Amino acid sequence: ESEAAQLNEEWCTLALKRLKEASPLALKVSLRSIREGRYQTLDECLVREYRMSINGISKPFYHDFCEGVRARLVDKDLAPKWDPPALEFVSEDMVDSYFAPLGEFEPELKLPTEQREAFI
Repeated sequence: ESEAAQLNEEWCTLALKRLKEASPLALKVSLRSIREGRYQTLDECLVREYRMSINGISKPFYHDFCEGVRARLVDKDLAPKWDPPALEFVSEDMVDSYFAPLGEFEPELKLPTEQREAFI
């Protein structure tokens, strides 16, 4: 925030404003995803993103997804009630659950690597 204030750039101020409006849990999940993705292949990134998406809309964490939709699209009050409400309340276990292998009823993403390698 202090860097944004010193720069006094409109894009930086807007980005900081959007980050403050976002779900604290989603912020931590996104940061971890970016950090992990730096060292992964495209295939690994796609599998990770798929897991995050499926786990993110599954219980018990679908609350933030529904709350974001409610606040932006349904009620349009732009006042989501995130759970947890602040970054300091987001545990590592919560973040880990987004990256966990999928359950027995949801298959993992399988990419057609053999077919694709023939064209490389």
